[in-house]
Amino acid sequence: MNDEIKKAVQKSRASAQVAHPEQRSKFKALLLSNPNYFGNLAASPFTPILPINGNTHYEELGCVGYHPQQQKLEGVVYIYQPNGYGGGICGPGSTEFVRFYLSFDNGASWQDQGLTSFQAYDISAGTEGSKRLEYAVSLAANPHRKFCFLDHLIKVRAILSWNNPPPPNQPNWVPVWGNTREATIQVEPRRLIFPVDVLKEAKIKLPPYIGDLLSIETPIATQPKALATRELATLYKDKGVPAHRFAFKELAHFASGKSALSPELFQQQLPDIQIDPKIIDVLFPKTDGDTSYEELTCIGLDPNSPDALIGIVKVKKSAGYSGGPCTLGSREFVSWWADVDGNGSFETFLGTADVRVYDLNNIPPDGVHYAVRLPVDLSKYRKDCHEGPVVIRIRAILSWNVPVPGGNPNQVPTWGNREETLINVAPAAGVAAGKISHIGSILTPFIDDVTGLTTMDAQFSHNGLPVPEGCPFARRVTMRGLPVDGFKYKVEVVPVDAFNNPTGAPTPVVTSLSLEKIDLTTHTVNADPITKLFDYLPFAQNTERTLAQWDTTGDERWRVTLQVYDAANNPVGLPDVHIVQLHNSSPDVFKPTIFAGTGDCGKFPIGATLQGNFVARDDYLSGYSLTIDPNVNTAPAGVPSPSSGTSNTLPFPGDPWSLDTTGMKPCGYVLRVTASNRSIVNSAYVGLNSADTVGFCLEEKVIIE
Repeated sequence: MNDEIKKAVQKSRASAQVAHPEQRSKFKALLLSNPNYFGNLAASPFTPILPINGNTHYEELGCVGYHPQQQKLEGVVYIYQPNGYGGGICGPGSTEFVRFYLSFDNGASWQDQGLTSFQAYDISAGTEGSKRLEYAVSLAANPHRKFCFLDHLIKVRAILSWNNPPPPNQPNWVPVWGNTREATIQVEPRRLIFPVDVLKEAKIKLPPYIGDLLSIETPIATQPKALATRELATLYKDKGVPAHRFAFKELAHFASGKSALSPELFQQQLPDIQIDPKIIDVLFPKTDGDTSYEELTCIGLDPNSPDALIGIVKVKKSAGYSGGPCTLGSREFVSWWADVDGNGSFETFLGTADVRVYDLNNIPPDGVHYAVRLPVDLSKYRKDCHEGPVVIRIRAILSWNVPVPGGNPNQVPTWGNREETLINVAPAAGVAAGKISHIGSILTPFIDDVTGLTTMDAQFSHNGLPVPEGCPFARRVTMRGLPVDGFKYKVEVVPVDAFNNPTGAPTPVVTSLSLEKIDLTTHTVNADPITKLFDYLPFAQNTERTLAQWDTTGDERWRVTLQVYDAANNPVGLPDVHIVQLHNSSPDVFKPTIFAGTGDCGKFPIGATLQGNFVARDDYLSGYSLTIDPNVNTAPAGVPSPSSGTSNTLPFPGDPWSLDTTGMKPCGYVLRVTASNRSIVNSAYVGLNSADTVGFCLEEKVIIE
């Protein structure tokens, strides 16, 4: 099906669903009035008013996949409508949340991997008529890796939900606006082997004296082999894989004129291999590539930092990928172009990304879904939001084992296909080059320059998740910013007093930087040991624009300064200064007590009311919870009072708690008190946690007749 027709059909199906614009605009208020207003909650005491389950009129999760080598879950989200997303690009917009799950038992159970998101806006330029905008989300995931000769297929489930984050550990939760998508993915095999694991897998027990002689705990690096064409011919002899597939790289190299061999010598290198007489038509298709083995299903832009183009590739067959997981297999290349000037020429080549694939057993009917990711520098295309949205058409070409040339956006691949989409380039953030744009993954305009705490509407730059107001920072604080080409810089920190005046001498931040390149590999960069200066690096060598990584301690407020220097190490311009509040202390949670009956760790009859005290305090408390473990009772049985709170308790001995044990099962239990604060930890997530417990035992009442 033609790409434009396919997208028009998909949008037509989405538009067929009821829009409910009034309820959409009042969504959060309606949920406050009735959490089950839309009837999407499986078990709720609230009566539904307007049942809506999985409405995809406005947005739809189109594809999900996984990059086994980079260990990234990816998803592509379609935005269909010109409005319904909280306003234009100069406003806050609204949040599209995606939560990922993995299943290692074919869907019988699911393990929560976490939440990610992006901001959506009303953008008519990319959604009018049959058009749609395509965004993407990414989440790091590191499932258990097995030996190369074992099964490597697992399942992924992703839940898209507009303006309402899917709750954790609820894989069957149904969103009001959004949908659920599942796919089979492949986990990269282990490339380090521990002999002890091999012996366990083979159920071999070594004699004691042999075990003493061998170091079975020392890992051995494997060396996967690239199979030669003759070996592939033997491997695929009875599997229906044609010669122009398994010998494609060699045939393409010869046909392109890059080989110095004569036709006779070339064929001598491929004995007993039958080459299709119509090889020219096969190698150089005029219209569409062959998608019987793999297909690029959808593409989109992850607008979080750094911007990255995402593609989902579906592998359809079990053989034809140059060997299994114990070999080097083959690669699926996706090359990208942008039609920046809108004339249809796709004149701007953006780069090529790839993922390694293998022959796999037990491929499901829907195939195995891989992902590719290409960081892109879109800074030159950004405009002030008041100039309107920047919508650019993107073309991506999938080509198996041989990438298409970067100068030819119109080439038809032999194995693969082409996809096009529209992306929205986010407006300029307003932080110029030579300044600190992010501290702790928070844009500096959203950090109060007096208190050093996050302000309203702050969010994480790497996943778009909202951040509470009034957050301090803890552990490693990463600073980012746009480079000044050909210049150097230094980041210094110093503690300040109540009036933000320095209380000592500034300290240069010279921690070695592990920077990500555009090919997603990393390299280490160090400051000059004498001047303490770092060189500004171009995007290709520092896609995340990392300037410094400050490993913090304590709970003081600090001043952070960035100074730019020229090639002669002379300071240029005024320093960029910011205030940052640190809070590396975890909440105070003192061991809860039981003062009723036999007290802590005592025995109680079912029906007794337990009472005690607990403490949960922090200068930046986010909240606390009281839970009973194990969770073997059905609420309201087994729910302490209070069960949660967001305000500090009194100092020791703290606030009272109670538990009516009526209806609980006889068992040994612990009351667990957990408290979290609002510290932004390692520039990645919110909350340092503390917990403590007290035990007790419930017994059946003994009735004497």
